Amino acid sequence: MDIVLNNAGIQIAYRTEYLETPISDYEESFKINTIAPMMITYHFLPKMVSRDFGRIVNTTSGIRREPQQAGYSASKAALDKVTMDLASVYDGTNVMINLTDPGWCRTDLGGPNAPNSPESSLPGVVVGAFIDDQKSGRCFGASNFYGMTLEEAVEYAEKNIPAYLGSLD
Repeated sequence: MDIVLNNAGIQIAYRTEYLETPISDYEESFKINTIAPMMITYHFLPKMVSRDFGRIVNTTSGIRREPQQAGYSASKAALDKVTMDLASVYDGTNVMINLTDPGWCRTDLGGPNAPNSPESSLPGVVVGAFIDDQKSGRCFGASNFYGMTLEEAVEYAEKNIPAYLGSLD
């Protein structure tokens, strides 16, 4: 396996009464949105290292400051943390580990009122699989790549998307 695109995502519930959020929202969100992608990463990473090539792109979320979605957003924040910690070990190698944020898209998870079509996010979602500059620890927000071809997205990413330096905002 040369490329892993971990696109796990489940939103248990939108809780208007967020102070009553049950533990199960967190448990299920973390199992699917954090633990599963990391177990997949841990499975394929040694093979990538032995072949001196691989791309791992974990899908995150830009949701912030919405306690109504705490289980989901906390699980994605945890995925960001473990991805970036792991990426720091492989930065400068041919095994590159990064994040992508597709934005709010009209999917089963995003719902019909989301402003973006899934297709509009594709260059930003897959760009991390095609870059070749040995830089890990970046977050590719799909909105940076709207309207670009994949080739344009790769060129833009390699020149303009910096490595993680502390905040994903």
